[in-house]
Amino acid sequence: MRFSILSIFSFLTAAGPALAQSDYNVDVPKDIVILQSTRDYAAALAGARQAATKLGRPLKLAGYQPNKELGLSASQADCTGDGYDFPCYVPRGQGGAENSDYLSIEFSDGYTGFAKGYYIVVAALAPPNSATLRQTLARVQRAYPAAYAKHTSVWFGCMH
Repeated sequence: MRFSILSIFSFLTAAGPALAQSDYNVDVPKDIVILQSTRDYAAALAGARQAATKLGRPLKLAGYQPNKELGLSASQADCTGDGYDFPCYVPRGQGGAENSDYLSIEFSDGYTGFAKGYYIVVAALAPPNSATLRQTLARVQRAYPAAYAKHTSVWFGCMH
């Protein structure tokens, strides 16, 4: 009997971290509010800057610059400093699967279900069909009637 209790305790102790991580390292569904998509980074940057002013929202470029291999990349120093090879690009929302309400330029190749090769001006990332998404999209569409939400998924888990 004592052996059985110790065996069960040992199993639960060993399996606990694995069971706790069952919601980690998974794709999380998200909707992305998109204002513009273009193959021209300069046009995306101009559009993002204009939108930041018009919407009164911050523009966060995360230090990314155009890159022929990945579309966007951080600097070599930032990539290697964060433990990645150069070039490196972590699409908005990847890793922490956070919801966010700011402007950024992302590269479409980083998202499931998106056409490849486009710089996209993103206004928000939110749970699909949520009240947050509807409110954000309505606010953005007052200034940008053609803005829309596109469904995708982002990675929640370790990025290394």
